[in-house]
Amino acid sequence: MTRPAVRRALAGALVLAFAADVQAEVLLDTPFRNHAVLQRERAITVTGRAEPNEPLALSFGAARVEGRADAEGRFALVLAAMPASLEPRELVVEAKSGRASAKDVLVGEVWFCSGQSNMEWPVDAANDADRAREAASKVVIRSYKAEHRTANRPAARAAGVWRVASPETVGGFTAVGWWFGVDLSRALDHKVPIGLVDISWGGTRIEPWIPLDAMAKSDFKQTADDLAARIAAFEADRPNGGKAPGTEPHEPAAIYNAMMAPWIAYPVRGAIWYQGESNSGEPDNYRTLLPLLIRSWREKSGNADMAWGVVQLAAFQPFVEGEPAQGAWALLREAQLRGAREAGNAGMVSAIDLGDAGDIHPRRKREVGERLAMWARNTVYGEASVAWQGPELASAGRENGAMVRLRFRHAEGLRATGGKAGGFALAGADGTFVWAEATIMDEGRDGIVLTAPGVADPVEVVYAWQNNPERANVVNGAGLPMVPFRAKIAPAGR
Repeated sequence: MTRPAVRRALAGALVLAFAADVQAEVLLDTPFRNHAVLQRERAITVTGRAEPNEPLALSFGAARVEGRADAEGRFALVLAAMPASLEPRELVVEAKSGRASAKDVLVGEVWFCSGQSNMEWPVDAANDADRAREAASKVVIRSYKAEHRTANRPAARAAGVWRVASPETVGGFTAVGWWFGVDLSRALDHKVPIGLVDISWGGTRIEPWIPLDAMAKSDFKQTADDLAARIAAFEADRPNGGKAPGTEPHEPAAIYNAMMAPWIAYPVRGAIWYQGESNSGEPDNYRTLLPLLIRSWREKSGNADMAWGVVQLAAFQPFVEGEPAQGAWALLREAQLRGAREAGNAGMVSAIDLGDAGDIHPRRKREVGERLAMWARNTVYGEASVAWQGPELASAGRENGAMVRLRFRHAEGLRATGGKAGGFALAGADGTFVWAEATIMDEGRDGIVLTAPGVADPVEVVYAWQNNPERANVVNGAGLPMVPFRAKIAPAGR
């Protein structure tokens, strides 16, 4: 072949190679990557991109599904519900334009792990890291970690990878999520793989986690409308340089759009949520925003039964002896409790006894994860014998003049740790709270009796109603802490 002929042949080959390179290849969406865990007992819609209108074939083990991309090149192929399996399989989508696959895919239980820094906090920076590395060789757990991103429109894809838990990798897993997963794995006899989808970001408020259209239909409509107007104006003007409105990590929907939207349709059993520190000064808003967040994720996912576990904020900041009823973080904790209940199919576990006065990031993450797992095992997986709720106030009434009797739910085996029961205070009509003497009656079966010096006519009672309720030390027989409360006292005889 002459040199000109060789040059022409090479040029032709380059043109063909370039054409093949630029044509739309088959791509799987974010969740479907190597080492993924698919949710058992749920139909799995495998999504991605291919050539417009081209036929496609999906295979996963013995399962095979055929379909076609739409006019925009998007495809959605549905795998029938499957039982849990420890067998690694390859998930493959093939078409004339190419082939996409995810290797080493398992079927098990999948949970979102979301919130701010206390959810993002890694195993290596928490207590029990050595214990975690030891456990990593005995359980089948995978974790996806989303990279921090923001957007002013819901994104189709996100950056991140699935990681297989091992003694070498577990140090970077979410510590709360890890211990949650370990306890679930044990409860399921290590026969069910656990998938943890870690979509968290330290220091973030709750608003950027909520879809903008959900905000627009809520009491926060004005906030959402203002942001939408700014985004529209930016899109119309297309200024040179600068950052688009709606992409700061504190703005409504900014994190949902970039990090959560690519995952929201992925079938999961539920979500665990540890957030609130950045909204601690706005308890009334938080009480509305938390159920709004929960319901919006359920609606967007098409999973109306998505279970939701909330961590009530741990103790933080210096203990103040002279302020038995501070409010502040106590009010945010109450908003978490009430917001979770309003949403339905949600539970709150308290971390009030696991905090650190000098560090907003307490290191006892194992206990937090295990308490969330106790909630899930009881309410989601049907283990009725697993206790997960701490004592909660049922009634407060006057008896014999200045004495107040408190009665509780979930209080079997009620006791105080480290001496006498503490953390209670009473107030009269003047609203001044005084630390109370507390006596647990008949091992808790008849509640707790309170009296406070100088409070002859008590009308209100608090427990653990401080940023750092250092005196609060009452637990039930399962060792779960009493839930903080503030309540009116019923007059004698009622």
